[in-house]
Amino acid sequence: MRVIRSLTVGAILAIALAGCKAGGDNPGLEYAPNMYHSVPYDPLTQITDEDAGRWLTSIEYSDGHAEFYNSNKLNPHAMNMRVPPPNTVKRNPQGWTPYRIPKDSLAQADRVPNPLDSTAAVIAQGKALYMVYCNHCHGPQGKGDGPVAEKYAGVANLTSDALKGITEGHIFHVITHGKGLMWAHGSQVSPEDRWKIAKFVKTLK
Repeated sequence: MRVIRSLTVGAILAIALAGCKAGGDNPGLEYAPNMYHSVPYDPLTQITDEDAGRWLTSIEYSDGHAEFYNSNKLNPHAMNMRVPPPNTVKRNPQGWTPYRIPKDSLAQADRVPNPLDSTAAVIAQGKALYMVYCNHCHGPQGKGDGPVAEKYAGVANLTSDALKGITEGHIFHVITHGKGLMWAHGSQVSPEDRWKIAKFVKTLK
């Protein structure tokens, strides 16, 4: 009896594992498929079968396609993300090109001017951003006495004589790439917000 039970369990497991086999565009058996399939256009996948996911469809689409369909009928190549023209550079909403100065080129970054004006509004926005991203380490007055500094020695005092002459480009670069104990924040803080923080930091001196 025990042998029959073991064989039965083994057969059930084998069938279940066979359903999980994936290959090519087939992900195999999916648990909670709504977590894997994007309802809106997805730039990296193209499901052109309008009946894909019909068994799961819970949304009534005006053109009648099923839930997993995410292709773009208006594009002749069914693409949702178009490849940019050769030799072009993406600009942000302010018209700025990407910041490409390498981490170890701080001297070059020193010469980069801040594209924002030193208005009261910009500095106030910079202060608000500083309190979100910088206060926990550098403290509200930039003296390197934030809560994190109580646990880890070496947080920079932004008001010290050693940092008195740094430029806004220098500050922007360090926020972007990090320096010493400070990690890079370029992926968390937008370029415009980094420049605003740099404006505020200069007012602390």
